[in-house]
Amino acid sequence: MGSDRDRSERAAPDPRRGEFLRMHAAATMLLLLMAALFAAASFASSDAPWIPYLRAFAEAGMVGACADWFAVVALFRRPLGLPIPHTGILSANKD
Repeated sequence: MGSDRDRSERAAPDPRRGEFLRMHAAATMLLLLMAALFAAASFASSDAPWIPYLRAFAEAGMVGACADWFAVVALFRRPLGLPIPHTGILSANKD
């Protein structure tokens, strides 16, 4: 009847999922790297003039990563389940 074939087609993994997981892991690692760099620059006891620049760079990287995450999530769903206006636009308008 073809039911086994239908099940195997549905169970086939999406080839894009692997790429998504790889990019998600890379973005998470970069955010963690910026957080570690920020912490290291914040606690550095050196009088080097470049330490504040390093700290500002790491802080900007963390803020940018969080802003990008919120913007992308806000397009597709409500971030953290909060009823914020103008979020979930794509899922609400797809029909």
